[in-house]
Amino acid sequence: MTHHSRLNLIMLATIAGLVAFLYFRPQSDAIQEYPISATTVESVQSVRILNKLQEIVLEQSNDQWRMIEPIQARADEKKIGEVLKILKASSHQRFALEDLERFNLDRPYLQLYVDKEYFGFGGFSSTTNQQYVVTNDFVYLISPRYALAMLLAVSDLIHSELLAPDEIPVRFEVDQWVVEFQNDSWRTIKHYSNDGFDDEMLTRWIQLWQTTRAEAVKLEGELDSGFVERGVIQISMQNGNIVKFNMLQNEYSIALLRRAEGVGYQFPIEVGQQLIDPSTILLNQ
Repeated sequence: MTHHSRLNLIMLATIAGLVAFLYFRPQSDAIQEYPISATTVESVQSVRILNKLQEIVLEQSNDQWRMIEPIQARADEKKIGEVLKILKASSHQRFALEDLERFNLDRPYLQLYVDKEYFGFGGFSSTTNQQYVVTNDFVYLISPRYALAMLLAVSDLIHSELLAPDEIPVRFEVDQWVVEFQNDSWRTIKHYSNDGFDDEMLTRWIQLWQTTRAEAVKLEGELDSGFVERGVIQISMQNGNIVKFNMLQNEYSIALLRRAEGVGYQFPIEVGQQLIDPSTILLNQ
């Protein structure tokens, strides 16, 4: 046997041995993964978020989320969905519920109640950059993005549409004009001029009120002092309720302040003008 033949046999035997070792070696244990909650998102009926600055309470009724505290207003389901993603979180590390000070969980800076289930948010691991969370008798390490979804201002959680799906308007009133839904179409009841509003244009205008989202949502106290009031628009709903909006304008935007809730919906000038004056829809075609 030549030198090269012996070398090839040695290499072949080495490779065969390596393959056999890799195939028959004991498999390492899979990394343990701990779900931090057994609650399903679909079953949740209430959410409570507390930090050092504020407390926000949200409740679901008839498939709609509403803010109960600190004000009463329709809530943004998408933002609440982001908060509830924590229910699907899991952790590779779980610790006994003791010596909470070392996790900065003796006084959590952020607390969440999902129905009756409690989550407290503490410090961060210096090795994984994950956050310590206490819930269901254990401490877990999870991504800090779950807490970030809860560090929101009150106005961030308010829905940006002017009207709820079940708020069906049948009459709009301002000082200069009144329009009303009669005989399956919108009609001008009163107008400062003789021509009134075109029926097709009125239909488009109603759709704007039902579908347009505000560029920003602010509490009444957060609205810029430069706003000047342009009047009030009163909307009668199919269910008999009446909703009133103060029409406010500054140099750059128009805000519609929903008076009962104290929530302002802010729009660029062009969009806001169309919402408070149907005739501008024709001007902008």
